[in-house]
Parts: sequence; C-alpha cells; structure tokens
Amino acid sequence: MKVQARIPLPPDVRREIDRVRLAYNPERAAGNPAHVTVAYQDEAPDPALLVERVRRAAAQIRRFRLAVGVPARFPPPVVGAFLPVADPAGGVASVRDVVLAPPFTRRGRFGLHVTLLHPDQGARLEAAWPAFAGLPQVGEFAVTELQVVGPDNAVIAVFPLAPDAEPAAAPDPAGL
Repeated sequence: MKVQARIPLPPDVRREIDRVRLAYNPERAAGNPAHVTVAYQDEAPDPALLVERVRRAAAQIRRFRLAVGVPARFPPPVVGAFLPVADPAGGVASVRDVVLAPPFTRRGRFGLHVTLLHPDQGARLEAAWPAFAGLPQVGEFAVTELQVVGPDNAVIAVFPLAPDAEPAAAPDPAGL
C-alpha cells in the first residue's frame, strides 16, 4: 500500500502550480495538490510506524522554510518536469532523520522537488514546457505541517510543526 509523508505547499503558493499541473498532468495532479515528498513508501513500508514517526518528527521540529526554484527538466533519459526545492536550514533533513530511522531505509538518491509533469506522462513535456517555464517564481515558503497520505493521495493524518520560538522580550530599560 502506497503511504508517504509529504509537505504540502500553502494554497497561495501552489495555486498557479496546481493550475498547470492539472492542465498537463491531470492523472497525477487531480486530488493531489502540489507538495514535497519527504518519505516514500519504499523507504518506509510500514504505514503505522510511518504515521507514528511523522507524529514524533512534527512534535520535535519547529517550523522552517523551503525555497522553490525555477522549473527544470528531469535529466535524460527521464522525461518530465519539476521545481527543485532547497532546504537551507536542514528542516527536511531533520524530519527524515526522525522518520527514516531503522528499520526504515533511505533511498540511494533523494532530491527535494515538486513534480510538475511525471515521467509517466513525459510525452507531453514539449507541449507543457511553455506553461511550466512561465510559472511565477515562488521563492520561499513556511513549512507549518507534515502530512501522511495513502492510496489515491488521500490525507490520512496532518501533524502541525511546533511554532517558531517566541522572540525574547527586550530588557526593561527602567529595570522593572
């Protein structure tokens, strides 16, 4: 059974991304908003343990930011398109450390991305590329939750991340 952990893109960030995904890759995009997968079913094949690990990670890890790059093509021979995602503060790495501890095993290759056109529908790439290339630059967004999704990308569980630390109060100049 396909069960994965992912980070959903906020609605305002994914609006245009989802519009072009639905136009050119409806098989993968319908009912499956733009997201960044952080643990795949082949890495974490026990759904109950995956849910527990994602719950634990969300309780331990504060909100962080991810940066979305410009559209790119998968390297040959794969045909498809994606948005690369950078993890400047190591938030996803921290999530994966908690979630994919043994007995789970990490993939040999793992790259953060948002899929625009899945390789299964790669024959559409040339027609779709102008729309992908014209997407507005997303930049950074705040990661506020982790999701676990099951078959047909149905959301099984949502776990909010711990809020950012409150800023320290400024010293009282009067010494009160």
